[in-house]
Amino acid sequence: MNLPCEIVMDLVTLYQDGLANPVTKNSVAAHLRTCPDCRQYYKQYRRFSQKPSNMGQIPSENAAEQEFCRLAEKMRHRRMLIGIGFFSYVCASWCLLVMLWMRMRKRG
Repeated sequence: MNLPCEIVMDLVTLYQDGLANPVTKNSVAAHLRTCPDCRQYYKQYRRFSQKPSNMGQIPSENAAEQEFCRLAEKMRHRRMLIGIGFFSYVCASWCLLVMLWMRMRKRG
C-alpha cells in the first residue's frame, strides 16, 4: 500500500506513540524508508516530542510534604514581615502624633 505524504504526516503521531494498528504501522514504516521528506519530518517530530526524563514522574509523598513545608514556612515568613512592617508603621505614626502634640502644647 502506497500512502501519500500528507497521510503519513498525519499518522506520524500514532506511529511514534505506538498507537497505530500493525497494518498502518507497517505502511508508515515502509513509506518512511522510501521518502526522505517524510523521514526528515518524522525525525523532527521524534526530537521535539520527547519529554524530559523527569517529566511525568509523580513526586513522592516525602517530596510533596517537603514542598508543602517549604511553602508554609515561606508564607509564615511573609506574614511575619508584613506584621513587623505594620507594627513599625503604627509606632512611627504614634511617635509623630506625640511629637506634634508636644509642639502644640509648647505653643499653646
